[in-house]
Amino acid sequence: MTTDLIPFGSAIGNHAHLGGLNVVGLKRRGFTREQIHDLRAAYRLLFRGEKARSKERIEDCVEAYSGNPQVMEIVDFIRVDSARNLCMPRD
Repeated sequence: MTTDLIPFGSAIGNHAHLGGLNVVGLKRRGFTREQIHDLRAAYRLLFRGEKARSKERIEDCVEAYSGNPQVMEIVDFIRVDSARNLCMPRD
């Protein structure tokens, strides 16, 4: 099955899974420490959050990071097509 990788994400393995954020690429592109910190926190909220439903985790992320364009790029990517198969982290 083909899956889509979130913006700024990093895939790992033959049957790819989401390994986290591509921090090296973010640094090379000139992202600040604060931007990377916010992206990491949003990633944890979206993919490791305590709430079982992804819709609730997305809404929490929007509430916390609505002013951050990089985080909102990830959120918008996820929201565009609810039927999209996303590359997800391993449990």
